[in-house]
Amino acid sequence: MKEKSTSRILIYTMVAIVVIATYITVNSYYTQVAIYQEKELFKLDCIANAVAYKISGDEHSRLISQFPSAQEYNQVMADSVYKVIHGQMTMAKVMTKVPSEMFTVVKAPGAEKYYQAISTEDHAWLLELNHGTKALDTMYSKGGMIGLYEAPDGYRLGAISPVRNSQGETVGVLAVEETFDSFINKAKDQIYFNILLSLAFILVIGVLMFFSVKSILKRLDRLNKEKQEVENMRKELVANVSHDLRTPLASIHGYIETLLMKKDSLDATTQEKYLNTTLQSTEKLKQLVDELFELSKIESRERKLNIESFSIKELAFDVMSHFNVTAQENGVELHVNAEGEVPAVKADLALIDRALQNLVSNGIKYCSKGDKVTIRLHRAGQKMLVTVSDTGSGISADELPHVFNRFFKGKTSKPGTGLGLAIVKSIMELHGTTCKVQSKEGEGTEFSFALDI
Repeated sequence: MKEKSTSRILIYTMVAIVVIATYITVNSYYTQVAIYQEKELFKLDCIANAVAYKISGDEHSRLISQFPSAQEYNQVMADSVYKVIHGQMTMAKVMTKVPSEMFTVVKAPGAEKYYQAISTEDHAWLLELNHGTKALDTMYSKGGMIGLYEAPDGYRLGAISPVRNSQGETVGVLAVEETFDSFINKAKDQIYFNILLSLAFILVIGVLMFFSVKSILKRLDRLNKEKQEVENMRKELVANVSHDLRTPLASIHGYIETLLMKKDSLDATTQEKYLNTTLQSTEKLKQLVDELFELSKIESRERKLNIESFSIKELAFDVMSHFNVTAQENGVELHVNAEGEVPAVKADLALIDRALQNLVSNGIKYCSKGDKVTIRLHRAGQKMLVTVSDTGSGISADELPHVFNRFFKGKTSKPGTGLGLAIVKSIMELHGTTCKVQSKEGEGTEFSFALDI
């Protein structure tokens, strides 16, 4: 995935998180307001019921009958019944801390008009109500909670409860109201706290989501790069294999074609020489195919490890014995140096044998007459350190990082497939370890790896 595409996706993710957070915050605010509004309405309803229950409907009706006009304000204020009811309402308002007014309402006989009678705030008597009358039309006889509605001085919410006489008839209602601003001022601290808590939770989830997306994009980017590397390796492999196959195949084809065309004119010695050259080319071809097949199996994990306990010291001597003839022909000395106690190791015997053979063979190849190849065994804690060193030509500093690459051949390359060290690397990776290399041009090379004891 391109870097610009990754950045664009991350920006879109951040924008989405901000939009979601904004939406949830706004929605949370209105949800919290609605919840606290329901709580406040329930509280007002309880207050209205409690106060209305204490008011005598008979006494309240007598006041209305005795003082039926708004102009009789001064007379009704002096009435003892008015004082008792007004005192009950005022005390309830103080005890319950209702910030707005509490008042009684009566309905005009034969008309859909409502009048405010006794009030804890307004010093008036039988004033006609011009707000909340729709709710009173449906709730006058039973009472209930009045949701948010618009009054002359702003939005209000409240509750009403019927005031009944001794016969159980509704003669008025007690209304308890609160302004919306007053309600919000009381509830805002808790509302804002809950919103901030929700917002913090959203932000945490958003941050986790952002970094998850970022991690996924990085993983996809890494996979794409690995895919590209594999594709490049495949192309390189095809090119290298094509090149390495072409040489022995061309040789085989040429000599066989010559033998067929000149079979009658070639003497026995020349024919034998051609056949030997063809045989050598087929052996090179067979070695290349075998090593390619083996490397493919190891890298694809088709080759399962057969872990067993065996003597690494005995294996080292067996490997050196295998190369005695070749080493003597090249004038190279072979040594096994086992330092101290050499316990058994736990590994795949066949694969470790192959790795040692490749390393020793590689060492002999780059040695001259009088040089040495040594396998050194040294215990390091719960690991056995295996080192294969030679005193040969060494590897240049610029070539050293590439020695484990498939088909890599340096400037001073010797005949071979270029797969031996790649196989060693894959075998070590299969064992969960690594093969390290140190070298100095003109002084020799040292390969080392560690195995479990």
